[in-house]
Amino acid sequence: NACLAPLYSLEGMHIITVEGIGNCRRGLHPVQERLAEAHGSQCGFCTPGFVMSMYALLRSSKQPPTKEQIEDSLAGNLCRCTGYRPIIDAFGVFAKTDDSLYTASPSESANGKAICPSTGKPCLCRNETDVNGNESSLLSSVKTYLPSSYNEIDGNAYNEKELIFPPELQLRKIMPLRLNGFNGVRWYRPLKLDQLLQLKSCYPEAKLIIGNSEVGVETEFKNAQYGVMISVTHVPELHTLKVEEDGLRIGSAVRLAQLQDFLKKVIAERGSLQTSSCQAILRQLKWFAGTQIRNVASVGGNICTASPISDLNPLWMSTGATFQIIDVNNNVRTTVAKDFFLGYRKVDLKDDEVLLSVILPWTRPFEYVKEFKQAHRRQDDIALVNAGMRVHITEAEGNWIVSDVSIVYGGVAAVPLTAGKTESFLVGKKLDYGLLDEAFNLLKEDIPLAENAPGGMVEFRSSLTLSFFFKFFLYVTHEMNTKGLSEGLDVANMSAIQSYTRPVTTGTQGYELVRQGTAVGQPMVHLSAMLQVTGEAEYVGDTPTPPNTLHAALVLSKEAHARILSIDDSVAKFSPGFAGLFLSKDVPGANNIGPIRFLQKKNIGPIIHDGEVFASDVVTCVGQIIGIVVADTHDNAKAAANKVNVKYSELPAILSIEEAIKAGSFHPHTTRCLSKGDVELCFASNTCDKVIEGEVQVGGQEHFYMEPQCTLVWPVDSGNEIHMISSTQAPHTHQKYVANVLGLPLSKVVCKTKRIGGGFGGKETRSVIFAAAASVASYCLRRPVKIVLDRDVDMMTTGQRHSFLGKYKVGFTNDGKILALDLEIYNNGGNTLDLSLAVLEHAMLESENVYDIPNIRASGKVCFTNFPSNTAFRGFGGPQGMLIAENWIHHMATELRRSPEEIKELNLHSDGTVLYYGQLLQNCMIHSVWDELKASSNFVEARKAVNVFNSNNRWRKRGIAMVPTKFGISFTTKFMNQ
Repeated sequence: NACLAPLYSLEGMHIITVEGIGNCRRGLHPVQERLAEAHGSQCGFCTPGFVMSMYALLRSSKQPPTKEQIEDSLAGNLCRCTGYRPIIDAFGVFAKTDDSLYTASPSESANGKAICPSTGKPCLCRNETDVNGNESSLLSSVKTYLPSSYNEIDGNAYNEKELIFPPELQLRKIMPLRLNGFNGVRWYRPLKLDQLLQLKSCYPEAKLIIGNSEVGVETEFKNAQYGVMISVTHVPELHTLKVEEDGLRIGSAVRLAQLQDFLKKVIAERGSLQTSSCQAILRQLKWFAGTQIRNVASVGGNICTASPISDLNPLWMSTGATFQIIDVNNNVRTTVAKDFFLGYRKVDLKDDEVLLSVILPWTRPFEYVKEFKQAHRRQDDIALVNAGMRVHITEAEGNWIVSDVSIVYGGVAAVPLTAGKTESFLVGKKLDYGLLDEAFNLLKEDIPLAENAPGGMVEFRSSLTLSFFFKFFLYVTHEMNTKGLSEGLDVANMSAIQSYTRPVTTGTQGYELVRQGTAVGQPMVHLSAMLQVTGEAEYVGDTPTPPNTLHAALVLSKEAHARILSIDDSVAKFSPGFAGLFLSKDVPGANNIGPIRFLQKKNIGPIIHDGEVFASDVVTCVGQIIGIVVADTHDNAKAAANKVNVKYSELPAILSIEEAIKAGSFHPHTTRCLSKGDVELCFASNTCDKVIEGEVQVGGQEHFYMEPQCTLVWPVDSGNEIHMISSTQAPHTHQKYVANVLGLPLSKVVCKTKRIGGGFGGKETRSVIFAAAASVASYCLRRPVKIVLDRDVDMMTTGQRHSFLGKYKVGFTNDGKILALDLEIYNNGGNTLDLSLAVLEHAMLESENVYDIPNIRASGKVCFTNFPSNTAFRGFGGPQGMLIAENWIHHMATELRRSPEEIKELNLHSDGTVLYYGQLLQNCMIHSVWDELKASSNFVEARKAVNVFNSNNRWRKRGIAMVPTKFGISFTTKFMNQ
């Protein structure tokens, strides 16, 4: 959470950096050392974050953490290239374990093999040597780390002791703060509630800050400006956590992580009778953001932000919580949570008022509270729909009826919605299956979702509102049954109410050690690992900038397709630090740009010259670069760029592959066709017992490399030469394009790349346009220019993995033998051709996957759409082609009522097969690999177990599949296949 913390909020704190806990000169910390040795870094850009998350967990744990705690602490960290297995493996050695397993003599199994203390299974790690007989096993050579916690790490691994909280800060008296910041911002830190109320009376519009998790996003990405900020982190009255007679009193400044710990303690002390609401909130908090956010985000901040998708607000409302509010005159009023939310991000809180605390009432006997949340993924993700539900059951005339009920949904409107009609209907009713149909109909009226509702996925989200209530009904029915008061659920329905759990992540990697020379064949720690785990590895953003360096921000198109009428920079010129705006007219050389090669002096492109550094007349996508602003700081450059006013005349836009096909919108010269046999004759004859047709849509994917696009450019020899350091996969391409844009010979342009923080193809061709734009400003002003894209700008401008549409027609026998395939493939190239044709060709080459098809015809086209140009991505079209193939294989299996694996086995390639693009398969091992994997994974028994589970569980299902892949010709540019 360091990126969110305002500098002034750190006053009085001890700051520990990844470089501070250990470095290459004075020695590594055990956490750093273990991550490097376990091969837990690749590009290394995310590595310091993982190190500090683990370090923070160890320092804050009085006991060695469990493996579950380690995984939870890393939930807010992202990695895109290494994968999480080696990272979790690396940190697993710090987990709490049974030390006797490691300190006692090794136990042995019946056959004399040692028992692994980690898995409890026989292993060879203690006595096996490698295949050469002269090297120790990898496992036995790895340094052993005993479980450690903050008070057990004494620093013996390096020459300085573990860092402690500085005594001078411990003894220092905390003082109120009044500080001034950039652009007139004032920062206050009161120490008492009275001081806070006095500040609020002077500055009614002031923003209260605790974790800055919302305000930081607003100021960074939404250009919000707050003149006065008041930090309430040191106001004790807002940090109350008390157990009272009528419930819990929770201060508005209490961190969510603190609330979690408090609720666990209360539930353990008070039991389940009074704490159903506490348990629901605790379960919801587990999936609320990540550990890093919960450590700083507050209860009151989440409430007053009034986000429509808040996970907690529906629960506050449904549990009957009340909010205590105090004004500047010390008057306290109480409002129920259901009346607090007035509109989109509007609450019942006046400018002279502060949310003081939340009162969460105890639950009564036979009162049940349940939380719900559905997101794209469980951890660290916002909700699509969430809900809080409460019901109180009482006995009347021998029947158990609903005396009170509350049903509140979030994520379906501007504010959390109460299902009022449904609540009224349920009161006084016996809770049984007979009322479900009417309740569902009323829920549809209570929670309407328009077809154009923000967030989309309307049908799915509407179904969630019903399924949440049904799950709540089943949950209450089961709870009543445990008390012998109603009929219970049958076994098949139990899966609907079981909370989601998953075991601790496990993974193994097995390989033989065969030494070849000094390093080949050995699991060597790579050369940059030590620098990466200590934060000493330098990326473009870490490069010291020369004196007088300017910072750049882009002026981007806000229209998908439009003619530029005017560009007005009159306001931007007077923005602080403004140094210049550069447009297409300012380009010294050629403004045209493209991904492959030069065709003539002023034009670049593979076939057509379809790209521009700066849009000159027409913009063809949102996010297309119109100009570049340079200023003395990054923030000033962004502010000035936002003040450039561009007027457009809107033109028709094509926003999908289907629209492009309908309009005949394709990039020129991109039609391709490959064939083998006679598809038409096969379909016309009677050899095909069955013929199926269908479509497959494959979506795009964001590269999401950790380090955004960035370049530092500076002039040499009075501007007659340009040097740059770029985060790119293709430095030579940068050299060529920049030379062409500036009208310089190649010998006068130098591009260096030390390392990049992830690329995956996204920095192969798309990175050059940003370097070219920055080089224009640097060349014209004769000053260094640095451009680092913000994440939102990077994602808006750089394109993605290509989305595809596949239309297939397949003929086959009743036995499942494929006879003919007619396939049309379309990919979304975006607004320039880039590498889209090569990606399409590769998808076509992979479109048969590993299956013998005697008659095949595959045709393809690259669609022109008004999206940023899509580009290279790992797999380069191969995954899309194979995914389309696997879809029609499954369609065949459904038609024949057989398992997909049977169809696949029957049609696998054989040695000597000639592929439909003319390649002869030699030493084809697909059959033996398939059989070996099928046997080693015990696939047949696993499939039977899945079928048994699915037949015994009505609502929760499992699946298992074997999917073969073939990555054949990598590129259609032959010299790259080396």
